[in-house]
Amino acid sequence: MTLSGNNSNQTQVLMIGGPTATGKSALAVALAKQFDGEVINGDAYQIYQGMDIGTAKVTAAEQGGIPHHLLDIVPPNASFSAAEFQHRAEAAIADIARRGKLPIVVGGTGFYLNALRLGLPLGTQAASPSRVRWQAALAAHDEAWLWHQLAAQDPAAAAKIPAGNSRRVIRALEVIEQTGQLFSAQPPSTPQYDTLVLALTTERATLYDRINTRVVAMLNAGLVAEVQAVLAQAPPPTAQALQAIGYKELLPYLAGEQSLAAATALIQQHSRHYAKRQLTYFRHQMPAHWLDLIADPKAPAQAAALVSAWRIQGGVHSNEVAR
Repeated sequence: MTLSGNNSNQTQVLMIGGPTATGKSALAVALAKQFDGEVINGDAYQIYQGMDIGTAKVTAAEQGGIPHHLLDIVPPNASFSAAEFQHRAEAAIADIARRGKLPIVVGGTGFYLNALRLGLPLGTQAASPSRVRWQAALAAHDEAWLWHQLAAQDPAAAAKIPAGNSRRVIRALEVIEQTGQLFSAQPPSTPQYDTLVLALTTERATLYDRINTRVVAMLNAGLVAEVQAVLAQAPPPTAQALQAIGYKELLPYLAGEQSLAAATALIQQHSRHYAKRQLTYFRHQMPAHWLDLIADPKAPAQAAALVSAWRIQGGVHSNEVAR
C-alpha cells in the first residue's frame, strides 16, 4: 500500500484525526514516544486558556512528558481563525522538524488539519468586496440560506461543504465570482507536506455511548464551574469560545432559563451530531488510514506499523520502531 504520494524531500507530518472520544490524544502520545515526536494541537477550541474540561484537553499527566504545542495560547475573549492556526502550526512544524523530531498534528477540526496539509490560502489578503457582500448576506439571513446560494451555483461544491461551515461556503462563492469558474472545478491543491493521516472511528452506537458518558463525566469534573470562569472574563456574547459545544448549551442553564438535565441532553445531542460531521469531513476531504482503537486490540500496532513504513519510505531510517 502506498503511504504517501508526496515528494520525499518534503517535511513529514503525521496527522491524527477523527471524531471526539475515539482516543486521538492517547494514540498521539504513544506514537510520539515511539517515533521521537512532538504533538501540535489541531482542535479549534483547545487553543483557549481555561477551557480544559469541556474540550477534553489533554492533561499534563496524559501528555506523558511529550511536548505539546498550540494549547492554551489565547484567552477565551480573543478571536482565533483557521488562518492563525495555520500560521502558528506551520511555524511549530518547522521548529520541530529542524530539531529532528516528528511533528504530530492531532485534533478533530478537520478543516484546520486539511488547510495545514494543503497549505490553503487563508486570510492572506484583505477581504474582497465579494467576500464582504456574502458576509453581510449571511448576517441578514442564516447559514442554510447561504449554503443554498452555493448549491444553486455549484451543486458539486455544496455537496462537499457542510452548511455549518459558513467560512468555506463564502470562500466558494467568492471564488466563483472572482474567477467565473465553479469552485468544484478549481485545480486540487498540492500538499505542502509529506503527510500520513490516521483517522480514528468506531461503531456508531459505541461512539455515541462513549460521547454520552464523557459529557456526564465532564459535568461531574466541574464543567459548570469552568463555564462560569470563562464568563467571568467577560467575553462578548458573540465570542468564538462561547460557541464551543459544552459551553454554549450551559449558558441558558446559568441564566436560569433551563434545567441542568436539559442542558446535559443538548450537549450530548450536539456532541453526537458533531461527531457525525467530523466523520463525514475526514472521509470525504482527507486521504486517511482508518483505525478503531476501541474495538480492535491490534489497531495500536497497526498504527505504529503504518508510521514506521511511511517514515522509511520518506527516507527516515533511525531507531524509531523500538524505543
